[in-house]
Amino acid sequence: MAELYAILDANEADGQAKNIQITALDEDPDWTVVLRQDPQEVPSGNYNFVFSFQTLSTVTAKDFHYRVAGSVTLPDIDMHIDKLSGYSQHMYGFNLSWDGGPFELSIEMARKNDTFELMCQFAEFSLTRRT
Repeated sequence: MAELYAILDANEADGQAKNIQITALDEDPDWTVVLRQDPQEVPSGNYNFVFSFQTLSTVTAKDFHYRVAGSVTLPDIDMHIDKLSGYSQHMYGFNLSWDGGPFELSIEMARKNDTFELMCQFAEFSLTRRT
């Protein structure tokens, strides 16, 4: 069994976080970090990269932003909180060709020009080698 875990660890990286209160506003220079993956050595290869999150707000029909930084970067992306439930869910994935080396990642969020309460109920990512 230890050999199986060694193979899995050598071919993937992942991280999770939950129940992070979003306190930053979009004009703040530093946004609330909802997930941070410290550098982890990842061998070169082709990988599937997927991340997802779910937020919950006490109000509806509001907007917030998120961004991904680190070894993979995505620009600021606008999100809208569902006007019926207060939830917002997002999942994004793509193929990633990795040259090898330390892989690090953070997902950051900020409320858009408002003072409503927003919580990231979970955020996660997975980097898995394709065969």
